[in-house]
Amino acid sequence: MTAPRVTVVVVNWNGREFLGDCLRAVAAAGGEASLRTVLIDNGSTDGSQEFVQREFPEVEFVQHERNDYTAANNLGVARAGGDYALLLNTDATLRPGCLRELVAALDADPGAGAAAPKIVYPDGRICTTGIQQRDDLYWVDRDQGTADPGPGGAPQEVLGVSGCCALYRVTAWRAVGGQDEDFHMYYEDVDLALRLGAAGWRSLYVPAAVCEHVGHGSISKASTWKDELGERNRLLVLARHFGDRFAAELVRSPWFQSAPPEQVRALLPKLAARRGEGGNEVLLDLLLALRDEVRALAGELGARWGEHRNLPKILAEREQWLATLLEEVARLRLWRLPGKRLKPGERAFLDRVRGRSTEK
Repeated sequence: MTAPRVTVVVVNWNGREFLGDCLRAVAAAGGEASLRTVLIDNGSTDGSQEFVQREFPEVEFVQHERNDYTAANNLGVARAGGDYALLLNTDATLRPGCLRELVAALDADPGAGAAAPKIVYPDGRICTTGIQQRDDLYWVDRDQGTADPGPGGAPQEVLGVSGCCALYRVTAWRAVGGQDEDFHMYYEDVDLALRLGAAGWRSLYVPAAVCEHVGHGSISKASTWKDELGERNRLLVLARHFGDRFAAELVRSPWFQSAPPEQVRALLPKLAARRGEGGNEVLLDLLLALRDEVRALAGELGARWGEHRNLPKILAEREQWLATLLEEVARLRLWRLPGKRLKPGERAFLDRVRGRSTEK
């Protein structure tokens, strides 16, 4: 029996409220391409399993042993026996014709490893038209928040596609090893896009295909902070793909500066591993970058020492001025608002400043 051309992989964690719309749209897309749907559940506790098995018995339900988004995606794509695998978030709904257009785009371009639709929010604004790299080595969604320009248009090459809804050529996915499971979630699609590009595969944005995305459907229920996890994962991307800027970006990273020591210790070996042959030098690079940052800070302090040296005098004069102002306020309150005296904190401040002046 011939395997379906498309395997739809839906990773779920407590997303029951979205699964009805998501899976009904996938079922309707069965008329656009031969497909099989696999739902990988990451330990939901909201009745997702019972709901899917009751309402969508044709969906292959796989219970995953841990809550790991990238590992679940890899597990789902490993089950694909046809040409393509569609990654689809639970809070994403395919519009009619979406899957057909994505398949047609990859069929027409054998050098393309991935294709994604125009992804829109429920209010019609653009969610993403692909991944865009900024000069400061952060990656963002193209056109996010802008008005939808309308239907149609030829496929366009982009740096990469968002994993929210993306059709991957299975041979390309497997050639680069799928998603990196150290990411868990966030920036895993950036890393995969860069690895696909390095291997010679193109990524396409297909404006004729449309998918609606609510956004943060499951992560909003988790204790993991998106910004913290995203910044941590950005460092993994930098270590693998931007070795020349990695150390300097690492020491400036908000995550590196504020993460608990045990998390930094756990990440450093992973960063070193992604540096390849230069992995053993990652700590040296880091130390040199930290030295340069300290030198720069020391130079700034030295240049401004004249200002800093006078700071105690400036603060004392400021307190005297505030004390004088409070005395005037006290007189005005007694004159205009009888019985409205200084608050306890104001009186304590005034007593402290005036008492210090008397001692002198």
